[in-house]
Formats: sequence, C-alpha cells, structure tokens
Amino acid sequence: MVLFKKIITTSVMVLLSLGAFAQQDAGFSMYFFDPLYYNPGYAGTREVFSGILAARNQWIGMPGAPTTQSVTMHGALPNKQVGLGLKVYNDHAGPMKNTGINLTYAYRIPVNKKTTVSFGLTGMLSKISIDWSSIQIDDPNDQAFEGNAATNWVSDASAGVYVYQSRFYAGFSVNHLFQSKFGTSDAIGANLAKFYRQYYLTSGIVLPINEKIDFRPSILAKYVHAAPAVGEINGTFIFFQRLFLGAGFRTAKRVNISGTDNMIIALMQFKFGNYLRIGYAYDYYLNQTGSYNSGTHEFMLGWDIIGRKTKVSSPRFF
Repeated sequence: MVLFKKIITTSVMVLLSLGAFAQQDAGFSMYFFDPLYYNPGYAGTREVFSGILAARNQWIGMPGAPTTQSVTMHGALPNKQVGLGLKVYNDHAGPMKNTGINLTYAYRIPVNKKTTVSFGLTGMLSKISIDWSSIQIDDPNDQAFEGNAATNWVSDASAGVYVYQSRFYAGFSVNHLFQSKFGTSDAIGANLAKFYRQYYLTSGIVLPINEKIDFRPSILAKYVHAAPAVGEINGTFIFFQRLFLGAGFRTAKRVNISGTDNMIIALMQFKFGNYLRIGYAYDYYLNQTGSYNSGTHEFMLGWDIIGRKTKVSSPRFF
C-alpha cells in the first residue's frame, strides 16, 4: 500500500512539473545570489566581471523530478554605463528538456550619488525537447507517442528595470515577452504549448546591527498565467561581511485546487576574499509531498574578476 501511494504521488508530481514547465521557467531559492537570472537590468551592476555557476536538484528521490543547471556571466563596459550579460542553462523535468542561451544588454543611469537605475533587455534562444520514448503508457502501439524526441528552437525576449544602492535594491522584470510557442508536435497536443509571460518583483535591503553583523531581508513575488502565484520572503544574517546564514518561507496558491504549497528554506553563503563565493540552500515541503522526497538541494559558485584599474568602493551585498 505504501509503495502504491509513492507511485501515485510520484506520477502526480511529475505531471504537475510538466504542466508548470509549459508556463514558467525554473526558479532558484537563492535568487539574490544571481539576480541576472531573473532581471536583465542587473547586468554590469557589480562593475566587475562576475559569474555564477548554479545547480538545483528538486524533489530528491522522485523519478523524473526537475533538475536545473545554469551559468551566468556579466560585466560593465569601460564607460560603466553599459552592461553585457550571458546566460546558458539546462532545465530538465520528466520527458521535457529546455536548453538555451540568453544575451543581455543593460544601460545604467545615475539618479544621484547613491542611487542608480538600470534598464535591461535580453534576447533568448531555447531548444525545447520532448522525449516521448521515456513516457510509460498502457498501449505501446499508441500512435500519439510514436517516434523519438520532438525538438524545436524557440526565440523570445525579456526586459527589466533594476534600481539599486550599496545596501538596497528593487527590481521588476517580465520574461517571455513574445509568449513563443514550443513548436513541437505529436502527443497530448504539445504543438499548442507555449511559454507564458512571467512577472517578477524583487527587493532587498541590508540593515546594520553592529560593526560585525548585518541583516538582509529580501522578497520575491512571481506571477504567470495559469500557474500558482509565488511569494517568498527571506532573512539572512551577515557576519563580518563574509558569512551569510539565513532562512526563508515560500508559498504558492494552487491553480483550481484549494490550499497552498508551502515550504521552508535554509541557506548559507561564504565569501573568500573579494573574488569567490559559494552558496547552498535546502528546501523542504511542509505539505504531504514532503513525505515522498528528500527535499531540494541547490548549489551556487560565484566569482568576481577585478581588473587592475577597477576599484571596488564598497562591499557587494547583491
């Protein structure tokens, strides 16, 4: 009986992940570690050449559970007004895979001595693949599932605005502006699937407690049509401007189903000098699904390459 429940739950969760895939991109719990992943306006704001290597394994122990890997890099041109960014990613959930590359252009305008606003635009190119052969079906002769993987290249764009100071930031961005269709064919009407426009709102501030400890609260709100609206709040204590220890809470309203999907998040980050950062986050579901998996693990490695003529005037909290 227990085995039967696990099989049913696994099947439902995989199907939910496939439905979500058609509407929204993968997310990271440490969104403040890599803001460029969500907002193109962030490109170049660190004023050095920066990069983030990230990996997220969701619902450990469940077959077909989503996995995501990404690399983002960005920097500012010598005039310091223009930022350029690059993102390469791979998102795999069940039989569906999304592999792509994004190129970003951002332009920064100083508002005053403390505040800068940056406008960004990203061009996106994704390779969408659906492997029908990996799906277990009752009738192996079902013509709808014949053939190998269906694959297509999809182009799209995103835009965002990012306002920041040394200890504060706020951003708003829209992903998949064109709501491009997948363009794949066969089985369950996949040719009708498309990316839906996604809206992100993020903000955070660093509050000094004493000379050795700071506190950084941050929020993220995400909305996409026909998918759960997501809200997340995090609080991180920063020790000696190097060790980051925090926790978060995420909630998502289910679509056409009563109730919410809630989870708690534990996270840490450590800075090695001014050049290297590592981070880890663990997500745990508070609902029944948490009984059938070992949570979600997320790892990030970040680096800053500082040129001889580049001076970092203040610690980088974002």
